[in-house]
Amino acid sequence: MKFKTIFALFNIILIFSFGFIFMMPFMLLGSEYSLPFWTKNWPLFLFFTAVLIGFNAFFVSNWRLFSLLESEDWEALGSLLGQRVFDRKRYDRRTVRLLVNTSLLRGDMDTVKRLETALRTDKPAALRRDAVLFGAARLLANDAEASVRFLSEFADGAGVENPEWMRFYHAFALVLGKRASEAAARLMPTLSSKDPVLSLLSAYTLGTTCAVAVTPAERQSLVAAAEGRRAELARRYGAVRWAREVERAKSEIHIVILSKVLDEATSWLFPVGGQA
Repeated sequence: MKFKTIFALFNIILIFSFGFIFMMPFMLLGSEYSLPFWTKNWPLFLFFTAVLIGFNAFFVSNWRLFSLLESEDWEALGSLLGQRVFDRKRYDRRTVRLLVNTSLLRGDMDTVKRLETALRTDKPAALRRDAVLFGAARLLANDAEASVRFLSEFADGAGVENPEWMRFYHAFALVLGKRASEAAARLMPTLSSKDPVLSLLSAYTLGTTCAVAVTPAERQSLVAAAEGRRAELARRYGAVRWAREVERAKSEIHIVILSKVLDEATSWLFPVGGQA
């Protein structure tokens, strides 16, 4: 739905709702009793007015942002967000994440690195909050050791949004750095995650890459754990429901970055001739 249509519909709904509530005492009680009612309850009128003004102020102040999103003009959107972040020092969650997402869509890793540096200096808590997003972006640079160093800093999950995903990305970076045996212990906790996509990726990585990098005794244990989780997920979801689950998960760009691995894991989950 077009953003301008949403803007108009919300205004219509708000005004209609206020009008209905305002007129209801007149319809039920008549003018003789409704006027004293509103005399006593005038703060409700102020509340609705404040909501209407606040809603419109939000849309008007972000009109250009929404318009660029709607037209998918990533270059102009990246420029607008860059001004807000780097010039005005606006480090709120929405602006930071939108700038990273837009930069990744444009393949602009320099802006992501610049933003990471700015947050590390000006607002470390924001960098820690969105460390999963920055960590996933680092994987695109194909520098496994640099990714491990960055992700190790936040691997404890403290103050990180989606700490389970942080543990997975840290382990995955170790795998990319040919340190799969170290990654195995870090993946075991996320194997039982309530997030099915994270759980599958953990099981797939443990049962394939990590399993071949450990001793035979450890390998047997890892494969058994991974296969057990694979069977459980396949039984619970089935191929059709799983496809919807993956589509939902890909609303997060850090998961889109893992699309190739996720496709491989899905093929492992439902091998040819397996459960549909």
